[in-house]
Amino acid sequence: MQRVHLETILPTDADQVWAAMQYPVTFLYVCRGLFGMPALSGRSTPLRAGERGTGWLFAFHVFPAYRHTLEIRSVDAASRTIVTHEYGGVLRAWDHTLHVEPVDARSCRYSDTVDIDAGALTAIVVPIATGIYRYRHRRWHKLVARHLRPVS
Repeated sequence: MQRVHLETILPTDADQVWAAMQYPVTFLYVCRGLFGMPALSGRSTPLRAGERGTGWLFAFHVFPAYRHTLEIRSVDAASRTIVTHEYGGVLRAWDHTLHVEPVDARSCRYSDTVDIDAGALTAIVVPIATGIYRYRHRRWHKLVARHLRPVS
């Protein structure tokens, strides 16, 4: 397994980001342009620990890449952390921890940590994952600017 960790400071409060993190629509928004997962489209309920689902992951929303399984291991409001176990295609494990914490009343630190096992292809998958999370963090900034500005 190899680890990828990225964090960014978002100009809004941690509670707003935490609320958004729990909904599949946010996942679809921050990944938009890179890939889509139609199985999550239209879902309006928050993630719950113990949920598991499998569906096609489409590269650039067009090319079926592989069937991806997502298991929600925990959704912890006290620590504002979501932990998933994912796999499919070349991925034996994609263990993802999403976390947000306050920096001050008007900003927060959002982080993604993922432990990746893709067998002999792990060394190739890790830089791809790093690029995916950099992209997602840019999309988080866009989401905050458009929809999650701090309440005055």
